[in-house]
Amino acid sequence: MAADLQHQQELTRESRSTMRAGREEVGALAVLLTRLACRLQKDAPVTLDFNDEAATVELSTSVLQAQVAWLVEHRYLALDGMVDGLARLWVNPAVAFLPRTTDPRRAAVRHRFPYIVTDTQGMSAQQRVHVVQYDEDVWQRVYQFDAEQFNDPQTLRSDCPLHHSASPFPGSRDPQD
Repeated sequence: MAADLQHQQELTRESRSTMRAGREEVGALAVLLTRLACRLQKDAPVTLDFNDEAATVELSTSVLQAQVAWLVEHRYLALDGMVDGLARLWVNPAVAFLPRTTDPRRAAVRHRFPYIVTDTQGMSAQQRVHVVQYDEDVWQRVYQFDAEQFNDPQTLRSDCPLHHSASPFPGSRDPQD
């Protein structure tokens, strides 16, 4: 959500100054980040095939590459390498993490990821997204504050294969029990 808000704010500023509005870009970052988050496997990078992904989400490859470049530039992702249209990307744990198998502090220190959060006022905030540059103490506090979410989060049913068959009520077979 933070990436999408920040990107939309930049697009709005840019379109005001250049009268350029890219319809296919608005909201597409949230879709891309969600799709990448659903591919997380333990503490490892995600592979993205630009041609396949562009066809799946019905964007041009150049727009998809520009979105990934924007996400890397703003530290939502870290590019580990790219060969023949295949990219290895690390996802900032402030954006997405894999519960029970990932310690977000490891990825944060490995890539010096900033901690990124949306403002509590959302769209009405003057500054919608807050970026705290990498700081080991910040990530330690985030981990301590959200330890339950990192270790035993509630899961949601969605199209994400990690959550598709999971119960939204951890530790319970049926919410009616």
